[in-house]
This record gives sequence, structure tokens and C-alpha cells, in this order.
Amino acid sequence: MAGCGGAAFGLHLPLLTAHPAFEVVAVTDREPARAQEAARRFAAPRVASDVAEMLAGADMLLVLTGVHEPLIELALDAGVHVFTEKPLSLDAGRTSALRRRALLAGLLLEVGAMRAYDPALHILLETIPAREIRNGVLIKADGADRAARAAFLPAGFAPYTFGDDPPSSPPVGLDAYQLRVLQLLLWQGYHQLTVLAVICPELTALACVTTPEATTVHALVRGGDAVFTVIITGAPAGVYRDETHLDSGSRSATITFASPYLASGATRLSYRPARNEESRTAEPLNGPFTCMWDSIDARLRRAACLPDLGLRPAQEHPDSVELAERVERLATELAALASVPNETTHSLERRLLA
Repeated sequence: MAGCGGAAFGLHLPLLTAHPAFEVVAVTDREPARAQEAARRFAAPRVASDVAEMLAGADMLLVLTGVHEPLIELALDAGVHVFTEKPLSLDAGRTSALRRRALLAGLLLEVGAMRAYDPALHILLETIPAREIRNGVLIKADGADRAARAAFLPAGFAPYTFGDDPPSSPPVGLDAYQLRVLQLLLWQGYHQLTVLAVICPELTALACVTTPEATTVHALVRGGDAVFTVIITGAPAGVYRDETHLDSGSRSATITFASPYLASGATRLSYRPARNEESRTAEPLNGPFTCMWDSIDARLRRAACLPDLGLRPAQEHPDSVELAERVERLATELAALASVPNETTHSLERRLLA
């Protein structure tokens, strides 16, 4: 595991050290004290000085750092499977090249598109098939993430921010302002764009309006016969709102997603059936994070011709890096359309957060 920030302490290490299929054998971080505390807390047998030192004998490298591509390349060169947190890259062309490189090497390259495995989303799509959806609204307003991640870290450590990392290579053709919009879409809005990519294989960016500081995005996206509104914004401290609403005209459903970093609350699915149709409810057996790692385990075992452990992933996306590439291309298309908003958009933002 490369990178011992909030995602490592709060999500990946607790799950993987309890999972019957995985063993965390080494950790590293640019701050050695973080890696040492992670190894102590989660009983990892080794703290490595760098990523290259960890790769010998490893089955998979987990890339939980801010910049991902160099470590992915290092692992693929060493013949090691890779899991990387999202986004894989700010440049979908680089993601496509790494995807091809992994395929040619016979290695798995997995991206942490957790929302693609969320049982609530797949239950919704069983209730309202994607082909019937005519419009949707996806909202994320997050004022809780940094403080929630900080709560998982050892005393004295602050969450890493993307400003702590070296700059990533942006796509050609975006100016500095549009690059900030792209970063907001891929860092804060990744899960919302993933939902769209799961629903629709072909997506078209229609419009993208932002605040002058590029801290809020209002976007329109077409997928098939449906038009989706996507709103990504900050929120007052402690406020977290993450909702997806889909409508077919006769039926609609709303998912209110829980924050992966907040213990309180749970993902809720509400459904408005068509006239004379009975309501349908279902309880997912596992959360999306568990489903994602169960699916990765299944793919690793197939790649190594190993028997499975009897785990049955609720959902398994066939190619998470292909999904990531589509998400990144959509984000780039939206960023290229970005323009400074008028007072109407500011009014919409104020009503959203009210």
C-alpha cells in the first residue's frame, strides 16, 4: 500500500485486514511516521522506504497517493497488478495508454470507482431500467470530507490535500481555469460521473457553468434519450449531501448516499412507483466498498487460476479502467465548456444549500 492518508486509515486498511482474501504485507508513505503507525495499527509486517522496495513478491500494489500514474507504471513494469484510487489521471489519453499497457502485460489495473458497485444503484436500475430514464439530477454538496478523514488519522497528522502533490499532466487544450474545473469534477464529482457512466454507455457534455473561483459546477449531460443535471459544490462545515434522482416519467427513484467517511447515516433508496404498481424495496447485503473488493478478489483469482472463496460479489463491473476512461473523457468535455456563471447560478447554489 502506497500512501497512508485518510483513505488508507479510514477505508482500505480496516476492510482489507479483515477480508479473508487479502493480506497487507507492506506499507509506505512519504512521511515515514504515518507508514509506521499504519503498520502498527493494522499489523502490517513491513514498512518500506519506497514503492520499488515493496513490489518484490507482491501480488497487487494499492496506489492511494495523490498522483497515481508514475506508481502504476512502476508496478506494471514489475509485473504486479494495480489498484489505484480515483481518478487514475486527469488525462483520459494517459489512462487509455495505461489500460492498454496492463492488457498487453496480462495484468489487472483496477480503479476505485466505488459507486459502480453500489447495491443501491443497481437495485434502482432494476426498478427503472436505464433505457426508460428520461431525466436525472445528481447533487453533491460536501463540507464534511476533510474533517471526517482527519478523524481516522493518528494524532498529529493532517489529511493530505491535492495541493501537497506534484502537478498532474492536464489534457491538451484546457486553460488554467478549465483545469481547476476538471480537478473539481474528478476529485469531488467522480462518483456522480460514475453513476452516469454506469447508466449510459455514450454520454455527451451539453453545458458547464461554474462559479468564478471554480468551486461549484452546474453541468448538463445527455445520455441516450435522457438529460442529466449534475451539481458539485462545497457546503458549510459538517454538511454532506449526495443524492441521485432518476425519472422515467411514470416512475422515479432517489438514492441518498451516505458518506464513506461518516459512521452516522446509511444509504437510502426511495421509489415512486407507476400507478397501480406495487412498491419494491430491497436491503443490500454489503456496502459498495465491500462489494468492490469482493469483485477485485474474484478477478485476481481468475487471473491466477485460483479457486474462489465462495464470495459472491453483488455487482462486478467488467473493466473499471474502461469506466474510468469514460468518466475522465466526460469530465474533460465538461471542463472545456466551462464558463463563469451569472447571478441565476449563484441563486441556484444558495437554494441548494438552504
